[in-house]
Amino acid sequence: MAFSIESRVPFLNPKLVQFLFSLPESYIIAPNGTTKAIFRRAMRGIVPDTVLDRQDKLGFATPEQNWLLIMKPWVDEVLTSGEAAKVLRTNTVQREWQGIMRGAKAVDCPVWRWMNLTLWIRQFSVAVD
Repeated sequence: MAFSIESRVPFLNPKLVQFLFSLPESYIIAPNGTTKAIFRRAMRGIVPDTVLDRQDKLGFATPEQNWLLIMKPWVDEVLTSGEAAKVLRTNTVQREWQGIMRGAKAVDCPVWRWMNLTLWIRQFSVAVD
């Protein structure tokens, strides 16, 4: 998963989708909230229970922490730029950013949003009042 994206699209076809939509909701999500209920029941005894009962599965995870560490000088420049100062609370941005760099905070969406907003303003010369 580090260098590719898992895809299950070949298993998806109109007949399968029609069949799934015809099933009662409890077959898709069990009363206890377990997803893929019918699939898990069908695979019981074929796939190990430890796999079927996992609740911690993540989708495609990106290595944001590593990327940010590698790009730190550039991120510093963007987040302290004049464009950023026009639209962001720079004290909050710097506190969050420094926390991430110290490992005290997890990388989360706001950093990416702040970067993208600032770079969008820069790229398209957006006038901010």
